[in-house]
Amino acid sequence: MHLSALAPERVILDPLPKLYVYDHCPFCVRSRLGLGLKNVKHNLIFLANDDIPTPTALVGKKISPIFEADGVAMPESFEIVIKVDSDPKYGPTGLFKPLSSRTDIKAWQKSVATPNRILNRPRYMKTALPEFMQQDGKDAFVRNHALPPYEKAEWKALSMADQWALYDKAYEESFALIDEASESLKELEPMLYSSEYCTEGGVSYDDIDLFSRLRSLTLVKGLVWPEKLRAYMEHFSKMGDVPLLDSMAV
Repeated sequence: MHLSALAPERVILDPLPKLYVYDHCPFCVRSRLGLGLKNVKHNLIFLANDDIPTPTALVGKKISPIFEADGVAMPESFEIVIKVDSDPKYGPTGLFKPLSSRTDIKAWQKSVATPNRILNRPRYMKTALPEFMQQDGKDAFVRNHALPPYEKAEWKALSMADQWALYDKAYEESFALIDEASESLKELEPMLYSSEYCTEGGVSYDDIDLFSRLRSLTLVKGLVWPEKLRAYMEHFSKMGDVPLLDSMAV
C-alpha cells in the first residue's frame, strides 16, 4: 500500500489501545506517527511531565511513550511501531520499510543537535503543551534537561532559580540562531527523496524518525522552511494525524 495515495482502512478495536506520551517528546511522536499512519484509533493520553506514579505502575519507571493493549504495557518508541506494524489485528502488516543505512541525515541531525536544544527547550516552557500545563511539570523538565554547554552533573548542582534564569536567557539569545537554523534546513532539503518519503523506496522508519525530530522546530517563530521540506512535514502531519506546532510558535 502506498501511503501517499491511500490511508489504510481505519482500525477500531474494543477496547481501544492507549498511548501515553508527552507532546514535545520526539520519541513519543515516533509512536504517534506510526499509529497514525497505520490508521489505528487509540486513546492518546498526555502525561504531566512530573507524573512518576503512572508510568511506574505501567512499566516500572518514568518513561514515555508507553503503549497499552490487551492488558500489557510496553515502552520504547520503535518497538511500539514494530509491534503495531507486525500484528494483523492493527491492519496490513509491513507498511514501513526498515531503517536505511544512510549516514547523511544522521550526520545532519548530529550537526544541529546543540543549537536545536537551545531553540527548542526554552520554547517548550513558553507554550501550552499539555505536559507543562502546571508549574510542577515545567520545573521537572527544567530540572532534568540541561542547556548547552552544561553537563548533567553541572546542571544538577545549580539551584532551580539559576536554572530558570538560564532558560530565560537562552530563550532571548536563541533568536540569534534562527537564521542559522533556517540555513541548516536548506542543507537538509536535498537529502529528501521526495515530499512523501525521505529515502528512495517508500515510507520507512527513516521518516518516522526524521519527522519526529523536526516537529519541535515548528515552535520556532520566524524559522524559514524550504518548500519541499515544509511539504514533507505537512504531509506526515496530515497522514499521521500528528499536528504541527506552528499555532504556538514563539
